[in-house]
Amino acid sequence: MGEKNVKVISLMVIVMLGMFPAKSSALSELCYVGCLVKCGFTHRHDQKAMSQCPLSCLEKCIFPWSPTGETSTSHNHYCKFGCAAANCIDKSTPKDPRGSQVERCVNSFCHTKCTN
Repeated sequence: MGEKNVKVISLMVIVMLGMFPAKSSALSELCYVGCLVKCGFTHRHDQKAMSQCPLSCLEKCIFPWSPTGETSTSHNHYCKFGCAAANCIDKSTPKDPRGSQVERCVNSFCHTKCTN
């Protein structure tokens, strides 16, 4: 029973940390993995909805949070989102987020590709 409680608490911490993405256009592994865990848990009985989790979490974590609820409309953010959707999340799933690989791909490959 104690091991189950530790897993539940760990999951809650990851989800909570994932709810606060960074304000820059860099993708945070914590944001992405936390979002995927939460999305995967929410849609655990709906495989079609679960398959959309990587893309929706990518969007949430690339577009910075702002106090007014608006997202940035800069070219760099949209370019990174498109690049990451096409090149970085193809093997990422809620069960195997591959957060460090996705973060590295977005923040290096896509950053280079999208810098004017």
